[in-house]
Amino acid sequence: MLRLLPRFDRPRSAAQSGALQAIYDAAATGWQDGISRLGFIDAYAQLMRSAPSPTTPPTVLDVGTGTGAFAQAWIDAHGTPAALALTDISPAMLQVAATRLPVTQALAIGVGDEVAHLPPQDIVLCAHVIEHLDDPHAALAWLRDQLRPGGTLIMAISKPHWCTALVRWRWGNAAYTPDQAHAMLTAAGFTAITARAFTGGPPSRVSHGYIAQRA
Repeated sequence: MLRLLPRFDRPRSAAQSGALQAIYDAAATGWQDGISRLGFIDAYAQLMRSAPSPTTPPTVLDVGTGTGAFAQAWIDAHGTPAALALTDISPAMLQVAATRLPVTQALAIGVGDEVAHLPPQDIVLCAHVIEHLDDPHAALAWLRDQLRPGGTLIMAISKPHWCTALVRWRWGNAAYTPDQAHAMLTAAGFTAITARAFTGGPPSRVSHGYIAQRA
């Protein structure tokens, strides 16, 4: 089941909404192969294996799913969820993700604040999204609100490095140190925050993983 809703996408001025969507739409076909060559598929798998495994199939929301690599890594590590919802700024990316993920139903919605029809989720996934937004604090608060109390947030966030500066030139994203990310997660109402460094290749230089719980 595919549904597109309005976006909560206030991107940074360097990458306004329409331009950013167009870039991701154009990149959708080769995106999965590209991030695989750069090592992000392996990095995401490493992060998901370190996350706690639920005792029963949970509900999962992947915010800014792209072609579904982050959600696929969670599924590979923990099994098919009871329900999976996807959001992304790019309809082309959403279509790729919705057709390749091994779930019985995928609800694909634009990255948005109008998701009241979704109940609070057990797991929220979010890879490399808040870096594109003017207000990452508001974005983290929005992510918190999508979780049930005690639910788990799993994120990948860009971190400062000269390689990240090259990525920013293309995609317009910001970057946050682990200390900055930890402070923002705490301010947004998350606890049990664990930072997970990626161990090899470009992901180890430009990105960092985080696991946290809604208080």
